[in-house]
Amino acid sequence: MKSLLPILLTLSLCLSSAVHAETQYEVIDGTYSACETEAQYRQLLSWSLYGVGKKPEQGCAKAPAKAKAIIIECPESDIILCRFRLTPADGSPSYEVWASKVMLKEIP
Repeated sequence: MKSLLPILLTLSLCLSSAVHAETQYEVIDGTYSACETEAQYRQLLSWSLYGVGKKPEQGCAKAPAKAKAIIIECPESDIILCRFRLTPADGSPSYEVWASKVMLKEIP
């Protein structure tokens, strides 16, 4: 049993590191919209997908292609929307948006 202890400790440390490693994402391309608030994004979806309501007058824009993204939260509801922190590839300041996770790709 004593000979297994070092192996188990090493395995435990490896698994702990893997769990805490943050997954990195970036915006696939410049065709996806993102909004400042969840309500604005839901309104945009209703308008663009179902033809219900109207397009938000402000607060929504195309997410910049290749922007690095950190997922802040993805509350569970009828559809999966997430709040992200985007950092544009051109060096512009980071900002937070609501959008669909489908606009992201995982970066190795």
